Amino acid sequence: MLSFFLAFFVLFGFFFVIEESSSQDELTKRHRIVTLSPHLAEIVYASGAGDYVVGVIAGTNYPDEATRHPIVGGFSGIDFEVLISLEPTVVLAWEQGNKAADILKLERLGIRVHILSASNLIDLENQVYDVSRLFGTEKIGDELISALKNKALSFDDGLGNDPQRRIFIKIWDRPIFTIGRDHYINEALRLCGLKNVGEQYPFRAGSISIETMLLSGADSILDLTGAKLIDDMKPNSIRHVDRSSSMRTIEGDSELLMRLGPRFLDGLEALCAHVMKFEDGI
Repeated sequence: MLSFFLAFFVLFGFFFVIEESSSQDELTKRHRIVTLSPHLAEIVYASGAGDYVVGVIAGTNYPDEATRHPIVGGFSGIDFEVLISLEPTVVLAWEQGNKAADILKLERLGIRVHILSASNLIDLENQVYDVSRLFGTEKIGDELISALKNKALSFDDGLGNDPQRRIFIKIWDRPIFTIGRDHYINEALRLCGLKNVGEQYPFRAGSISIETMLLSGADSILDLTGAKLIDDMKPNSIRHVDRSSSMRTIEGDSELLMRLGPRFLDGLEALCAHVMKFEDGI
């Protein structure tokens, strides 16, 4: 009789292990995610759905696990052949960053596209909420949202919401690219006591001349290029170089501040701390 029960538990115990393993395999097969923005990959991983990622866009470098997936395109557009070969069940696209024509083509190919918006600070939480609900990781998503809310509250004791310093944001050197209106970073910078003079421009991000930059009325330059001012800014190359000599440069972490992902508030916190050091001199 004892041998019978031993055989029973061995047989059905093995069955249960196989069943559990099969269920996990089915769960993995259920979702095959391709992300079309580096910040979306970060959100997926931070929300607990990283195991389902099968493809990412060029420039995706965090977390490390995300760098091991095939690249499905870059700034110029999507590599549809590579993307289709990955057989995604859903593609996560960025409304303000991906080309509408690319998204439309994916949908016409019968590929499910879930579009996420990142145009203001509340969208940081909204993206995490949507992703965690989409892939059944609500508990992890809610914990992340709570942490982000607590982090955001810490800025209330900072420099305040009344901008004291007018800054020009430089995100690219040749040509000079800057941030204009309707961009989430403008709202965030106010928490550091900064105002983007580029809000007067009729674009979210675009190129301008050196002269326009120097006549923008900025007190300082927020450099998000990771590089120093361009070589062209020499006394013999621009008429208003006297204006540039009084513009102080603040360097920010472009990877954190130009991605509305889970690490964005860390970048903003570091920037606010940097600004505080120059509070009397800016």
